[in-house]
Amino acid sequence: MNIFFRTLVAAAWLGGASFPASATVAGIEGPWSVLVAGKVPWEVTDGYFVPVLVSSLDGETPSTYSVTTKPGKKQLVLDTTRATNTRGPSYKRLELDMAPCMRYFVAGKKSAPASLRWAPEVFRVEPIGECMAEFKLNDTAVVPAPSPAPATK
Repeated sequence: MNIFFRTLVAAAWLGGASFPASATVAGIEGPWSVLVAGKVPWEVTDGYFVPVLVSSLDGETPSTYSVTTKPGKKQLVLDTTRATNTRGPSYKRLELDMAPCMRYFVAGKKSAPASLRWAPEVFRVEPIGECMAEFKLNDTAVVPAPSPAPATK
């Protein structure tokens, strides 16, 4: 058992540890949203998906496939590691209005298995239970927007 853990346990046992009612997540005060990329949805049967990487989220380069961020309109630049149409850029742009306490899963969608062209798509949106409980939101208060049409370039 390391010294940090022992100190934390001792402080909690003595009643000295108090955590704020709304703890910050990744430096975000208030509700947060999560963007998940890099996974292909196996449970979705309509269409052919490819994994994507988030090259840019509002001008910042994320270091992981799962990014915690403030809710609101986000500018995404997505790229894929799969072979794409060599005549144009491999990246695609997507504007996404992220609701508080929601998790967004994005992937590239192709029209056919052999197609080299893809478009970014939000294939699933789900509530973050921990965030909903902490900020006393319910599923009906936070209604995710439908999958937006991608702004490709």
